[in-house]
Amino acid sequence: MKEMLLKHKKIILIASGILIMLIAVGIISFNTARTDRAQSFETVSPSLEQDDRLDFWGEVKYERIYDISIDFPAIVTDIKVKEGDHVSLGQVLVTLDVSEYLGTVDKLQHQLIAEQAGLQIIKKDTGALEADIQQIRKDIVEKTEELTKETNADLKILKTSLNLAKKEVENAKRDVSNNQALHDAGAITKNSLDRYMDILAEKEKALRDIETNIDKTKSALRTELDQLNILLKSKSAQLKEIKDSNTANMARQESSVEVSRIDLEITKNKSVKDYLDSNQIISCVPNGIVRNIEVINGSRLGIQNNPTRVLQLIDADSIVVIAEVEEEFIRNITLDDTVEIVPVSDSSTSIPGTVIQISNEAVEKDGKRIIKVQIKPEDPGKVLKPGYSVDVYVHRKE
Repeated sequence: MKEMLLKHKKIILIASGILIMLIAVGIISFNTARTDRAQSFETVSPSLEQDDRLDFWGEVKYERIYDISIDFPAIVTDIKVKEGDHVSLGQVLVTLDVSEYLGTVDKLQHQLIAEQAGLQIIKKDTGALEADIQQIRKDIVEKTEELTKETNADLKILKTSLNLAKKEVENAKRDVSNNQALHDAGAITKNSLDRYMDILAEKEKALRDIETNIDKTKSALRTELDQLNILLKSKSAQLKEIKDSNTANMARQESSVEVSRIDLEITKNKSVKDYLDSNQIISCVPNGIVRNIEVINGSRLGIQNNPTRVLQLIDADSIVVIAEVEEEFIRNITLDDTVEIVPVSDSSTSIPGTVIQISNEAVEKDGKRIIKVQIKPEDPGKVLKPGYSVDVYVHRKE
C-alpha cells in the first residue's frame, strides 16, 4: 500500500511539473504577443497620424435622364440594345412599324386639302346681285332727275304740247272776245260767235288733257321710283343676307380648315423628336446608358395617343458622385474643393473630383445625421458607372 502511494506521488509530481512548465510557456508567449502588438501599434500609429484625409461613402448617380416615349400608333419590331448598354449619339436603339401612324398623317393631309377646297365653293357669288343693285341705284338717280328736272322724254313732249295748247287757248280766247264785240255790234250772227266759242272750248279741253297727261306721267315716274326703291331695299337685304351667310359659312369652314391644320401639325410633330429618325428610335445623347427597357418585340405603342415609355437614357456626361458626410465633418468641405474618388470595384483607381453642391438639409441615416455632397468627377475613361459605390477622400481642415 505504501509502495503504491509512493508510486502515484511520483506520477503526480511529474504531471505537476509539466503543468507548471506549460503555464510558464503560455505566460511567456502572451507577453511576447503583447510586446509585438505594442511594437506594431507604435509602427502604424505614426502613419495614421500623418494621413489627414477623411473617408466618406458615396454613390455614383447622374443629373440628366431622358424618357424615350412614343405617343402615336406604332409597333416595336426590334430592340437592338440591352439595359446597361453604353450607346453613342445616333445609335439605333429600337426599330418600329409606323405604317398606321403614316396612314393617319396621310388621312389628315387629304382632309385638310378637302377643307381648303371647301373654302372656294362655300362662298355664294354676289356679283350679279351687286350689279343689279348698282343698276337700280343708277335708275333711281336718273328717274329722280327726270321727275325733278322734268327731263323725261314724254314730259318734254307734253311740256312742248302744253305751251302750244296754252297759246292756242289764248288765241281762241282773243277770237271769242273779238267776235263777241262784233256780235254785240250786230256785225256777225250768233252762230258765227258760237263756232268761235266751240273752238275755245276744244282748245281748253286739249290744254286740260295735256296737263292731265303731265300729271299722269309724273305720277308714273313717282310710282316707278317707289318700285325701284322697294326693289333696291329688297335686293340690298338679299345681298346682306347672302354676305352674312357667306361670312358665317366662311368662318365655320375656316375654323374647320384650322382644326384640320392643327390636327395635322400636332400629329406630324409627334414624330419630330431628337430621338426619332423615320421608323427608328436613336440615342439623343453622345454618351448614353440604356435603362428601364419597358417594351418587347411586338409591343403596341401610343394606344389612343397616350404616351408609352419605351426606355430611359442616362446622360453619362452628367455623372456625379453623391457623398454622405456626417454632420461633424461637414465643416471640412467647401464648394470647389478637390477630392479623391476611389471606386469600391477597383481600389487601385483614383479619380479627382470637384465639389459642386452641398445640401442645405441634413437627413438621418443609420442613426446619424448626414449631409449629401455632390461631386463632379474628372473621369474621361468612364470608369464610374451609375449605382457604383465609391470612397470619397477629403483633406481634413484645421
